[in-house]
Amino acid sequence: MSEHPLQRCGAWAVAVLCDRERPEQVSGSDLDAVAERVVSDVVVAATARPDTAAYDWWKVLFALYPNSRATHAKRERDPARLRPEIGAMFAPDPAEGALLPCTFCGEPCSVLWSKSMLPMFDSVRAVNTLPPGLAGWPVCRSCRVALWALPYGAWVTAGSATVVTSDSQMVERRVVARNVRRAGRILQSGFEGLPAGAGPEAVTLQALRAHSTERAVTATLWTFKNDNQEPWLRITATRSGVARFLALMLSDSDCRQGWWKLRKHLEWRDKSGRVIQDGATAAARTLFDPDGRQVDRLPAELLRLAKDTDRVTESTLFEWRALCRLYLEVMHEMKTDIGELKKLAGLLVDWIDDKQNPRSKFNEYRQVAGSGYELHKLLMRAMSRLYLDGRKPLDITGITNRGLFEPGSPGWLLRAQLFFEVMAELAKRDISIAGKADDTDVDEQAEMRFDLSADPLSTDEEEYA
Repeated sequence: MSEHPLQRCGAWAVAVLCDRERPEQVSGSDLDAVAERVVSDVVVAATARPDTAAYDWWKVLFALYPNSRATHAKRERDPARLRPEIGAMFAPDPAEGALLPCTFCGEPCSVLWSKSMLPMFDSVRAVNTLPPGLAGWPVCRSCRVALWALPYGAWVTAGSATVVTSDSQMVERRVVARNVRRAGRILQSGFEGLPAGAGPEAVTLQALRAHSTERAVTATLWTFKNDNQEPWLRITATRSGVARFLALMLSDSDCRQGWWKLRKHLEWRDKSGRVIQDGATAAARTLFDPDGRQVDRLPAELLRLAKDTDRVTESTLFEWRALCRLYLEVMHEMKTDIGELKKLAGLLVDWIDDKQNPRSKFNEYRQVAGSGYELHKLLMRAMSRLYLDGRKPLDITGITNRGLFEPGSPGWLLRAQLFFEVMAELAKRDISIAGKADDTDVDEQAEMRFDLSADPLSTDEEEYA
């Protein structure tokens, strides 16, 4: 097993398919059995009619190996004739021929594969990328089988695939095992036979949660497409603090319910009730950063949803406050800053607490809550008003000196948490500023009270052998 993400995923898939704990435990007979399984599935898919479920697996193969013998428009359509062609791809290396180190693992081999047989190896426009004198990339038999076992271990769609790498091999195996079961359902029933379930981000979080006690575990998602146009690759990853955040979140009832309700608010359904965006996946994506950039999607989503106060109940705001606070404490070590935010929240609520129309003043604050410059102007106006009314505001220089009004982190993160602190102070003083919350949210709250043991990371996807 190499460090190459695609070969690594395929090697784990081979191990899972032959019921081995690790790729290093795969024997020669195991490799023969997996190669036979791959050949049989490829032949069935490549010769299937377009209106059958088996044809969906051909779509998967086409997205990864668009010009191979199995997917080319001029491929052999007779299973008896196609099978020897596909089988030859995974045969042992011939005795004759110069031995070269395998492109992936370095083992000596004599078989050369072109880019049409390999996922994510250049586009059709790229030429002369091989070393001089070579007609293809050297690939040993084990890696050839692994690279075509890749669709079993990846999260596949009809047009792309996602593989997971992690500094924990247990996380990698757990994700691949889940995907192998999912691939079995696609092979049997096509994509239409899949239950509406979570995507790779949610499945990866479950795996991280299961192994978060061993150490600070991270995971990286490699999502790619390799069709006849231009290949593309998108990389997202978790930070080292995510595993600890998950463990602490699940041990706190408010945070746990807050995550569950975040899932519910992020789920989209069409008019017929069919899931368009799975809530578990959408929530999980808030903990993945794209291209190595720290974007902190979770507090951004919480703030966006919470600002619609007419659709969110008071209890949900309280739980999201706890969830956002935990995120800042774990991911940014802002525990002392959050204590200072309560003082500033008290000052703002003193100003909002207008006996005639507190909702109007709250709306002024809500509109500028995410902008450092606009919030600073509103805060100066609020303090002036309180002084003119003979009320001396609390000293808030501690929090304002920590970049509250500056662009980027930590300023906007503090402003996000400040919004929840303001809402908590409004509730504490029984100052009503919102209309009737959405009944759906109230129903979810009641449901959660009866099932506090429910796992908010569960993808609710059907398990199958």
